[in-house]
Amino acid sequence: MVRMLAEDTPTLRAVNPRAWIDHTNYLQLEFPASLRAFARQRADLLAILDPLPQKAWSRRATVTGAGAVLERTVLFYGRWLAGHERPHVKQIARIVASLSLSRM
Repeated sequence: MVRMLAEDTPTLRAVNPRAWIDHTNYLQLEFPASLRAFARQRADLLAILDPLPQKAWSRRATVTGAGAVLERTVLFYGRWLAGHERPHVKQIARIVASLSLSRM
């Protein structure tokens, strides 16, 4: 999304999350540090997105590498990201609640 805002119609290569994770140490990271990094990344992204004028949400990118070439907007990715992360937030809340109950 940041690149879409910085460049005029960039071409982006789609990344399979499962393939991406194989090239990182993500699974070995301690959860608290990982959650802090995630929260920091999302706060940085929201600081960019929050003040966007309406027209900026329609900025586009060409996406390759996932079958047909696609054209996506900043708005598309914003909606996708929010929808994708909502179940994870609920999952984390359930984990925290169960840990709190187990400590009682």
